[in-house]
Amino acid sequence: MAEETELQKQKAKNLVADQDYYTPTQTVTQTDAEGNKKEYTIGGTLYKVDQETTNQLVLDEAAAAQTRLNMKQASEEDVYLKTQFTNQEMIAADAASNLKKLEYESIGAQDRKTEGIKGFERRKALETEGIEQRATAETVGEQTRKTEGEKGKQERLTQKEGLSESGKQARETQAERYAGERGLEETKGSEARLLTAATGEEARETQAERYAGERGLVETGGEQQRETQAEKYAGERGLATTVASEARETQAERYAGERGLVETGGEQQRETQAEKYAGERGLVGTKGSEERLTQAERYAGERGLIGEGGKQTRLTRETEGEQARKLEETRGGQTRKTDMQRESFRRYKEDRDYSQARGAVRA
Repeated sequence: MAEETELQKQKAKNLVADQDYYTPTQTVTQTDAEGNKKEYTIGGTLYKVDQETTNQLVLDEAAAAQTRLNMKQASEEDVYLKTQFTNQEMIAADAASNLKKLEYESIGAQDRKTEGIKGFERRKALETEGIEQRATAETVGEQTRKTEGEKGKQERLTQKEGLSESGKQARETQAERYAGERGLEETKGSEARLLTAATGEEARETQAERYAGERGLVETGGEQQRETQAEKYAGERGLATTVASEARETQAERYAGERGLVETGGEQQRETQAEKYAGERGLVGTKGSEERLTQAERYAGERGLIGEGGKQTRLTRETEGEQARKLEETRGGQTRKTDMQRESFRRYKEDRDYSQARGAVRA
């Protein structure tokens, strides 16, 4: 009987141990007149037990219920703790992400500012370079225009003076030549008229003498005829002599006038050539002086441009270095803050896990 009771108790324990915590036990209880349990139907099996076994079963059922409650509460606590851990990790991840985003935003803002300053300085450098180059080009163009204008002016003046002087000398030469020719023609006319008058007079005298001789021919025919003939020949010889002398004097005066004209023309040409060369030398000197001044101004402008470019480049490099240092300083500060927050959160997790472990051990 005792062995059968122990076997039933063991079967009841095994039955209770094999059941699911959340599945209610199907039990059919029969009591006696005193209210004590005598029979149990569990899982379709009828069990008959005594009072001690009944008490043990009640205790086992209470222990099992308490165990299930404890396990359920432990599961709920575990789910709660895991949820809290997950939430804290998500919060930490969000905080880290926000810090990283802030860091990247700060880095991007600093990079944008740096690039903006670089672009601004580059634009300023290019603008200054363009201004200086345009000013240099304007100065070069202005000086070139002035030089070319002065050159043209001097050339026009030289040409004008040359043409004016040449025309003046030509006109004077022409006037002198015409005056000489007019004088020559006047002399020729005068001499011709004198010759004609003398010839007419001599002819008339000869005719008178001839008529007189003819009238006195009877008296002095032969003598007068010889005298008349002698005087005629003498008059012709004097006429020829006078004509030749006048012709030689006229020829000499003409040659003298032509020689004077040639001398005057050569002298005027030499003076014109000298003035032309003097004007060209002055023009070349002025042109060289202006070109040297233009070259000096261009070199001065280029030196100023190079100096300004170097100055702007140094300022740009200083600004870049300063911005890079500030960027590294900001980046280091943000990194240190991020590391401090991570260390603080790690310590918090360690303290929390340690507190939870101690609470579990105490429980």
